[in-house]
Amino acid sequence: MRSGSEVAGKPLVDSWTILFFVMAAIGLYGMAHVFFYGQESSYGVTRYVSWGLLIIGYSFLVGITTGLSLLVIMCHLFGLKHVQLMERKLILLALTALLGGFYVIFWDLGGPFKLQIMRFVINFFPPHIESAIWWMSTLYALELPIIIIEIYLIFTKNHKWLLPIAIISFLIGISAYSNMGFVFAANISRPFWFGAYIPIFFILSALGLGAGFGLILCYFTKRLVPALQEKLSSISNILGRTLFFVVLGMMFFTGWRFGTALYAYQPEVAGAAMALLWGKLSFNFWFFQILLGLIVPFFMLIKKPSNVGALIAAILVIIGIFFERYNTIVAGQLVPVNSVYYDKIFYVNYTPSLSEISLFISALGVAGLLYLIGDRILNKKFAQDVEAEESSH
Repeated sequence: MRSGSEVAGKPLVDSWTILFFVMAAIGLYGMAHVFFYGQESSYGVTRYVSWGLLIIGYSFLVGITTGLSLLVIMCHLFGLKHVQLMERKLILLALTALLGGFYVIFWDLGGPFKLQIMRFVINFFPPHIESAIWWMSTLYALELPIIIIEIYLIFTKNHKWLLPIAIISFLIGISAYSNMGFVFAANISRPFWFGAYIPIFFILSALGLGAGFGLILCYFTKRLVPALQEKLSSISNILGRTLFFVVLGMMFFTGWRFGTALYAYQPEVAGAAMALLWGKLSFNFWFFQILLGLIVPFFMLIKKPSNVGALIAAILVIIGIFFERYNTIVAGQLVPVNSVYYDKIFYVNYTPSLSEISLFISALGVAGLLYLIGDRILNKKFAQDVEAEESSH
């Protein structure tokens, strides 16, 4: 059994550190390509498909932040004390995922070597309250310092201010992520996105991402601290049930979405749906989103899974949510607006470039590396709690 001192004495460099460092370094290829050749020739986006893998990666990473923030506020509001044992790791990962999202969107913005901070300040004042993207940028700019304050309060155990700050963080986070969904949903020129579906689905998928990454953190923390096996098992059960109902909800939403799209047969909407069901994106849709992301986890989580089973189910759901985001954003752009003037639906093409792929992998590596660094720095505080748990037995 490992003691708290052993937890605090983890090596600074291990296999995870090396893995995330290599992933982060892969982005040097994309950075160099953008520097020497510019964004237009570096990215696979076109005037038809203008939002590609970097936007998808941004929405995926900040979705992790929103999902983990949801779990943390549930800990406080419902008094889930067992879950609170993990809240430090959850909120730390929420912060690093948000920074990873900022990192990847930085490379998607025009002129990445310009002073982006000044560009945002110029756009903040005067406020463009009629712009959904302005609201998204503003809300995420507010969420970053709020999460940092929340982390400080959690680690100093300042319970007087922790609950109100956690509530503010939750409200800003859910507003920011649902507003990101609104950026897509308010785009009437992309009928496959238009409507109330995407903001609601974004929040549902964020909860799935939060529960999935929470299960992953529980699994590795149980291996690190066997003394907390019983406590963490109860946390895993809560997160597993949460993930199961998220999968069930996503099945329900997905079925009705495609049923409505095909029944109404608005050309751009039906065309995007057909691209997913039996067209350009069908393999991504059926294999990654439906089979791996929904069907397999559903049967794995319907009964109480083992520790390894819960870990696998969590990873599969996370993969499925990523491909759902990829499929939705890309499919909504594959049918040009002017296709309604032609005899039949025609499609454009999009394939992520090597530069986009390298920068997305790099963003995941940066988020993971920042998490490990933060975890090492704050590990002594966690070790004290481990020793307190051990002494209570």
